[in-house]
Amino acid sequence: MNWKWVWVAWLLVVCFLSLMPSSPSLSSKWLEWPHWDKIIHAVMYGILSLSMLKFLQKTNVRQPVIYVILFCIVLGTTIEFLQGSKLINRDFEIADIIANIIGTFAGIVIIKFFKI
Repeated sequence: MNWKWVWVAWLLVVCFLSLMPSSPSLSSKWLEWPHWDKIIHAVMYGILSLSMLKFLQKTNVRQPVIYVILFCIVLGTTIEFLQGSKLINRDFEIADIIANIIGTFAGIVIIKFFKI
């Protein structure tokens, strides 16, 4: 599998979903479960970190885990600040940043623990 393109594609999905304006039509009954979006954040960043780490492991990058952690934290934090700006009809939430970080570490742990 070419992890570079998996990572690039998933990065685009994360950015698109995170930066598109919110829509009232997206709120259905099953989405009203408290904090469902935090789980989605964690899963999205888990997949992002997993695919980025798999890609970087195939390169000559030294200590790829450090790059993955820094990239995902900076990306998630930047996106949250953009959501809090007037440019996008979304809200800034520190809990989203925490969920992103948890997901980032979960993706790394999955690779390291399960030897994927």
